[in-house]
Amino acid sequence: MRQKDFMISPRFLQGQELENFLRFESLSESEKILEIDKISPPFTYRLRIGRNFSGRIYPIIAEVPTQILKEFLTQHVDPSFLKTKELTQRIPWGEGSFFFGDEEHIRWEILTSTVSELFRQIENSPLEKLENQNDFDYDPELGYVTSCPTNAGTGIKISFKLSTKSWENRKNASFKIPGFLEFYLENSSEFVVFYLKNFTLSQKNSFLNLVYYLALQVEPA
Repeated sequence: MRQKDFMISPRFLQGQELENFLRFESLSESEKILEIDKISPPFTYRLRIGRNFSGRIYPIIAEVPTQILKEFLTQHVDPSFLKTKELTQRIPWGEGSFFFGDEEHIRWEILTSTVSELFRQIENSPLEKLENQNDFDYDPELGYVTSCPTNAGTGIKISFKLSTKSWENRKNASFKIPGFLEFYLENSSEFVVFYLKNFTLSQKNSFLNLVYYLALQVEPA
């Protein structure tokens, strides 16, 4: 579980890109968000929070009886979504949506095209309700217990996606990716998705540095 901020080494940047990154590091968080929005990197941002209900079993597919889900959702969502016999796969909540039938019992997710909108939606959603250790499986040492062991801890995954063409079009496409950053290819390698598991909202400043670091090395939108 990542407890501290993650550091970005600028040693692979050169010339003006290096100067820009060092200047960016000195900005406040609000200034960094404005700067990233200004250069408009071709990224799509997503934040997911996975939770398993307290005392539930962990089958191969983390399905939960509809009644169990409804007992939780009754306290949090518009009752009109709970009138049907079967729940829909997506229910709006806060600035994002709840999803069901995934590897975790319940997942909350937002998807945005700008980093400012990402954090606006985070800050305007009642995420403290997903921190209730009585509602969800929680271990003092492991954190939130999840079906997928690599999600255990905060249960938060933050990611951003971009087209691989953003790299291919650059004259120098051999830049380095920080070792802590994981990624996978999507849609027959048309897109690459970078992600961080066990993200904490206190790492916002580090995440902004990471986004800017990669934004310097891709073609603008």
